[in-house]
Amino acid sequence: MGMQNRVTYVGYRLGQWLASTLPTASAFRLAERLADVQWRRSATDREAVHSNLSALLDTPPPADAPIVREVFRNFGRYLVEFLTMHRVHQPEVRLEGYEHLTKTLHSRRGTIALTGHIGNWELAGVVLRRTGIPLTAVALPHQDPRTDRLFNRQRRRCGINVIPLGTDATRRALQDLRKGHLLGLVGDREFSTHGLVTTLCQRQVVLPRGPALLSLRAQAPAVPIFLIREGRWRFRLYVEPPIWPEVRGLNEGSVQMLTRAYAAVFERYLRRFPDQWLMFQPMGVM
Repeated sequence: MGMQNRVTYVGYRLGQWLASTLPTASAFRLAERLADVQWRRSATDREAVHSNLSALLDTPPPADAPIVREVFRNFGRYLVEFLTMHRVHQPEVRLEGYEHLTKTLHSRRGTIALTGHIGNWELAGVVLRRTGIPLTAVALPHQDPRTDRLFNRQRRRCGINVIPLGTDATRRALQDLRKGHLLGLVGDREFSTHGLVTTLCQRQVVLPRGPALLSLRAQAPAVPIFLIREGRWRFRLYVEPPIWPEVRGLNEGSVQMLTRAYAAVFERYLRRFPDQWLMFQPMGVM
């Protein structure tokens, strides 16, 4: 595991150097070629992506369908964007529904920016930060401390505060929300054993309880936000209407109700942009 972590870290550092040194078009082409190598080499990743796409699409694609490979390529593009986002002053971004976010922030009750592993969720935070909105993101630490420092340095150099997911994360996140701040959460994958079983694309899946619990405890709305790629450094930022918690109190029923509401929004975007869901684990209760 130690050697694998070292190889991963060196790969990220080399990728960052290449993405920063090469012309933009060449960097993206190289990322796409390397993604093709991973697509051919990793049967496990390929099968997971195919399984997920089969749930999202009305007609399951063949195992070797181009859309399967496109997920890998979009992950390569995501990495180029993430590793160099501090150098790009302002990507081309069209806004849809941005007023939903500004209205909730004006309430000064704190707001959860809820997103998923679709499009470029990291760059979404940077786009929001560059509109003048302070943002704190809850992030899962990487196993290797060097890789973790690299990722958090990228976030912080773009003005994003980071709360590592761990024992103190809930307290710090609640503090931010109660100060009226914007808190970024990724809610389409559970990384612990405390998730909630719900339905997504007609499959039973486990989603995190965290977003609903924080929303209920802080009485803060969750605003689903997705930054969808439309070209090289061209995106559309979709901001959905806020999902407000009920005032009736914190209980299992209210957590389930909010999580189902989040899942319904995720499903609409995953079905609409299936090749941009960068999920390499099979969807569904294991």
